[in-house]
Amino acid sequence: MKTVNVLIIGSGPAGLFAALWLERLGVDNITIVDRLPFPAGGLLNDGKLNFDYRIGIDLDVLQIDREKATRLMQEVKAVFTGFPQCHQVTYIEKNEKLNELRSIATENDVQFIAPEQWHWGTDNGKRVVEYLRGLLKKTRFFLGTEVSSISKKAGEGYHVICKTKEEDVTITARVVLAAPGRSGAYSFRDMADQLGIDHKFGPIDVGIRLELNRTFYDAVTDIVYDPKFIFYTARHGDKVRTFCTNPGGRVRAENYNNFKLVNGDALSSRKTKNTNFALINTVSLTKPISDTTEFGHMIARQFSLLGGGTPIVQRVGDFREGRRSSTSTFNSKTRHFEVCSATYDAVPGDITLGMPARIIDNLWESLKKLDKIVPGILHPSTLLYAPEIKFFDTQFPTDANLETNVNGIFVAGDGTGKSRGIVGAGISGIIAAQGIAEKYFR
Repeated sequence: MKTVNVLIIGSGPAGLFAALWLERLGVDNITIVDRLPFPAGGLLNDGKLNFDYRIGIDLDVLQIDREKATRLMQEVKAVFTGFPQCHQVTYIEKNEKLNELRSIATENDVQFIAPEQWHWGTDNGKRVVEYLRGLLKKTRFFLGTEVSSISKKAGEGYHVICKTKEEDVTITARVVLAAPGRSGAYSFRDMADQLGIDHKFGPIDVGIRLELNRTFYDAVTDIVYDPKFIFYTARHGDKVRTFCTNPGGRVRAENYNNFKLVNGDALSSRKTKNTNFALINTVSLTKPISDTTEFGHMIARQFSLLGGGTPIVQRVGDFREGRRSSTSTFNSKTRHFEVCSATYDAVPGDITLGMPARIIDNLWESLKKLDKIVPGILHPSTLLYAPEIKFFDTQFPTDANLETNVNGIFVAGDGTGKSRGIVGAGISGIIAAQGIAEKYFR
């Protein structure tokens, strides 16, 4: 049996920044456990950093003000910009083109956010993980090690049973910080039930990923690498937003439980002729069904059935005419479909068969508005891939230090509803570390 002061579950940005700040605050004997040899999520997937308090965090959820959020973002930025391959891609100072774009968006009742942005690319993902791990001097890693249970032992802290390929290991920890990321969120939720930790279902984001010839979007991405457009639809009053834009990028599949979702990224060293971005509709549920996880899984299973286990893709030209895309006409020159060649081999089909009508309404209304701001994105050749789903749906009520209702159990990162994205996850890790150090290791 191993005994530690702090056990961190998850070696993504939330877990790594928590460990880094714990060390800075003088806490030793820290261990990070992760079921993967490398973390999933943003550190390996593209690596975009957004430095704007309106993106990636909720001030009310973290119980901080704008000033503190900005200060913490600068702390995160100072760490990441020490990585040589991390480069600034969006500059917001004295940029008149940003104001012009914002004015056009406002004319169309669309909110436009242009944050300072940095990027390292998917091909540098493992290197940035190694860089962050290299900053830690007193933290031990148990990688390829999955947490199977957590139990409270009177006078001994928490007994955490971890499984490796060779053996089971029991770690006793005074404090546990759960930063499981999206992929580990549901396993931790099951353990939280056993511990009596309060949690609830939050919203998820459901939508599509567009891929288009990059010349149609260069006018925007040359100004803002990853522009943020936010829509509130007239028909349903729902929120839709653009997310994760990748100029010169590629679309790819993301394995998630028993189905595949679509995602996108960009390499630092090699570019395509296309740009891709997500357009996602925020979905919340109330009585009698509040389980947004199951709702998202239902949509994903529907597309898995329609695509034979592979995501579906439809040309805008076909979508407009209310017909499915087919292999025989998918690259038709007569219909100008050759203007955009797909970077991912999805199954041609009809996305309206798998997506709820309300969400399709919201996405199409938003796309028509976006086409007024950026004419050309609804060219007949533009590709609509589905489904893209972002699960941020398990939320844990906490105090200002991100400690749950169970003493000694803290949470951080996307998988616990405390952030959305790399910078937000890092901030939540720092807040949790400061709370742990102050309460348990003064």
